[in-house]
Amino acid sequence: MLLTNCKSKKQILSIITVTFSLIAISVNQSLAGEWLHDFRSAQKLAQQKDLPILLHFHASWCGPCRQMEQTVLQTQSLTSQFGTRIIAVKIDSDQNQHLVERFNVRSLPSDILLTPTGTIITRAGGSQVKSEYLSFLGRGASRYENDRRVYLAQKSKRELMQKQKSQQENQPSEKTEEKSYIATSPPNVGLEGYSPIALTRDRKWTKGSEEFSWPYQGITYFLSNHTELEIFKNDPGRYAPQLLGCDPVILNKQDRAIPGNTKYGAYYDQNLYLFVDLESREAFKKNPDRFSRTMHVLKIDQIESTILR
Repeated sequence: MLLTNCKSKKQILSIITVTFSLIAISVNQSLAGEWLHDFRSAQKLAQQKDLPILLHFHASWCGPCRQMEQTVLQTQSLTSQFGTRIIAVKIDSDQNQHLVERFNVRSLPSDILLTPTGTIITRAGGSQVKSEYLSFLGRGASRYENDRRVYLAQKSKRELMQKQKSQQENQPSEKTEEKSYIATSPPNVGLEGYSPIALTRDRKWTKGSEEFSWPYQGITYFLSNHTELEIFKNDPGRYAPQLLGCDPVILNKQDRAIPGNTKYGAYYDQNLYLFVDLESREAFKKNPDRFSRTMHVLKIDQIESTILR
């Protein structure tokens, strides 16, 4: 009996060892020049390494997809960039309809380059030859790298200013006239209680119910029925406003997380953005790529709790 138990324990340890080995192999595939095949794993790896994600949508019945597979996707000039400049993942469109709908894929093959947080950088539809594909990928990756450098520079400047402000506050200073503020609170209920599913799918302002509520990133959203609730729970990032509902123009220009207003919303690349006023929304429309690629990973406690009057 003791021998049997020991043997079983060895088998269990062997299975665990093999399981961990398979996980390690899966995670390191992009590092070894291989395509990944799971979007969530690819996004997690991209966030860890701070690299953009390349999504290649294909299908087994698609002739142009098979042609690209042979002439482009397995070439060394492409795969050598996996893990160093991009994280690459193949998406079987027949098995991942939710991703097809989420990224509005209308033709095969289709390629989309995303930031690690899921914002679209650039996209291309149809079959491409190797030179075109590498050019498309290079332009998109360069855009991300440039935006990342700007973001890091802004972050460094912001940290320096905060340090200087802290030092000034700790030093005695002359009395100055205090500024007047309007006290507000970060939104606990998203979209003022309107259903994000009805808004995204039907462009209708439909009031949700607390009975069908679901929290996402510190904000609770109300859905209008059980079906909408299940859809939202499955993929809340697709339907919730970007940047926790904060105005992307103010965030980009002033580095302030100010909640937008449901009166001034706009969709871009299937994503919802909210703005504080009409002027801000018009500025976004003139250059949406600039403001939609604002690289901020916000948390609910970063939303400003006061607004200068």
